[in-house]
Amino acid sequence: MPIDGVLYLHMCRSGEVTDVASTATAVSLAHVHARGYVHDAMNNGSFMNIRLRSVDGTERSLARELRGIPGKRKHLRMQGWDFTSPGWYFLTICTRNMRSEFGTVVNGRMVLNEAGRVAEQFWREIPEHFPRAVVDEHVVMPNHVHGLLRLVERTTACRGPMEAFGKPVAGSVPTIVRSYKGAVTRVLGRNPWHRRFYEVRARDDVARGNIRRYIRQNPENYAAVRHGGEPQSLGNKALLDLPKVGFLASRGQNTPHGKLPLKPGEAILSGFLSPMERAVFRAALAQKRPMIWVLPAGLEAIRSHTACRVAMEEGRLLVLSPFDSDLEAANARRAAWCNQFVLAHSDRVVVGHLNPDGMLACILHEAAPETEVAHL
Repeated sequence: MPIDGVLYLHMCRSGEVTDVASTATAVSLAHVHARGYVHDAMNNGSFMNIRLRSVDGTERSLARELRGIPGKRKHLRMQGWDFTSPGWYFLTICTRNMRSEFGTVVNGRMVLNEAGRVAEQFWREIPEHFPRAVVDEHVVMPNHVHGLLRLVERTTACRGPMEAFGKPVAGSVPTIVRSYKGAVTRVLGRNPWHRRFYEVRARDDVARGNIRRYIRQNPENYAAVRHGGEPQSLGNKALLDLPKVGFLASRGQNTPHGKLPLKPGEAILSGFLSPMERAVFRAALAQKRPMIWVLPAGLEAIRSHTACRVAMEEGRLLVLSPFDSDLEAANARRAAWCNQFVLAHSDRVVVGHLNPDGMLACILHEAAPETEVAHL
């Protein structure tokens, strides 16, 4: 908590300020100055240490004021991309505040209510209104819709204009999504949707196969993450009561691009699957930081790990797994479950590396809109 009107912040080189002491809100320095504060900055590698104080020197709750400023979240939209281009698009459309609107998951299967049946019907009817659109694998979930959509080649040789903010382009992916959301809204008589949508380009057969499998398995994973019983565990269960920062990273990079921004008292929650995640795990073990490992295998796979056993005995490691104890190796489905569990149970999330065509990009779309997702 701030003392005598002073608060310590970190500021990335982009000018984004994060209060590492008492709030997860990311704000711009202009917002800070507009509220009557001045700062002293000292360059420190990839971050600047910011000493913030009120101009009149009075003691005020800076953290409470900063919480009222909208935070920044990395835009997952493909900037500069022509969304009328032929190709495959994996789309995720969430409900407002991730509220359950379309039904529920029962025994790993989605059961649609009336609103869900409307959402399902209109998704299937997209090609009737947009001839270039082909609907592939899709699923309506309680609080979001996943769909793999293909835009086929144009019938004319001319290249249409690119989609821009406030300037809809006929047949573009954003126009298709807007029309779909509008149709559902009109029939329901209310708007259930979050204002944005998210997309991933499925560039090849492997990516499309992974996405189709992810969509098909989404109801079962959703039920297990949110409604399943308590996972089996080894280690200190009291770590679950600590603030938790989820760490997620796609494959392709072995080490983090910067220091992991940890707050005092936080436990690192991760599946520690990718090379970068494993690098963070090794560093946290060496530094004796509290960790919660969501294991994509049975607990027997970890019992012989000496360093982990010592960490558990010292109370700084908890290993969780809902899987059979004799499962020794991870697979794609269990790995997706682990990442979804991390996303659902973290107070905030740090992404070390993101492959825009990978499964992690798909999973991140399921984060609640208000969830802080920071990128190294």
